[in-house]
Amino acid sequence: MAEGWDDGGGPDEKLVERFLDGKLTGNDVRAATLYSWRRCQEAGLTPSTVQPRLLGDLDFDCGVVRAARPVFERLRTVVEGTPVSMFLGDASGVMFLRNEGEPALRRTLDAVGAAPGFRFAEADMGTNAFGSALVERRICQVIGNEHFAEELRGLTGVGVPIRHPLSGRVNGVISVVGPNDTANAEMMVLARRSAAAVERRLFEMAAEHERALTEEFLRTPDGGVATASTPPDLCRLDRLTLEDAAVRLVAQGRAAVVKTALSDGRTATLVAQPIIGSTAIAVKAWLADGQEARPNGGR
Repeated sequence: MAEGWDDGGGPDEKLVERFLDGKLTGNDVRAATLYSWRRCQEAGLTPSTVQPRLLGDLDFDCGVVRAARPVFERLRTVVEGTPVSMFLGDASGVMFLRNEGEPALRRTLDAVGAAPGFRFAEADMGTNAFGSALVERRICQVIGNEHFAEELRGLTGVGVPIRHPLSGRVNGVISVVGPNDTANAEMMVLARRSAAAVERRLFEMAAEHERALTEEFLRTPDGGVATASTPPDLCRLDRLTLEDAAVRLVAQGRAAVVKTALSDGRTATLVAQPIIGSTAIAVKAWLADGQEARPNGGR
């Protein structure tokens, strides 16, 4: 596995089996690959028994899928008929979208469960670009025999994590896969650009959501004006929750509105506003019952 494209052929055939027999020596495989094989071994996987899990009751309208759908639609004709396919998965390793390449590759992928609705996480399928990129939290290339599962060793894949542009959290993964003999560096370019496009869409969606929250807040009967008293029943945990949310809003350095759930079931709406003539950010939090809390925040 690597962040830059590797044109090497990967390790020798049956090297995973040598690893499992304790006979691996020297620099036979890349360090990241070895670490992944160890995780697979600790999880009780074997090269011949790995299997993706088909899940039900999936949310095909979750945030990362909504962000990725127009990106995948735009690239559908780019991938169609080529020796590569691309996938979108969520942070748990469940596949939601697939742009299909040429028919032979499509049949290969169907046979191993690389399709929407299946969980293709490393814990299920062993070392693979899609699942291992989520574990490593970085770009991964897995070449041929670096795959832990026997049935994946004819493929080369690239996985790129999708990070939410505001929180920095990994929300999903883009993977591009093709046969070993046709794999090339353009696969990594496609994966990187596709992930970046999804991240831009996530940012746009967050901005839209933020505007909606602001409008909702301004539509409140009191016009957003509340008393200055601090609710006496706010527990220490909820105070810390509000303070943490305020610090994150201040760090963004711009106007924002977010909602935060409290331990007693109430919801707090936090509003960050730049102070005119200053670089400071003021943050206030209103509770669902109309009381105002004052988390620490500003700069």
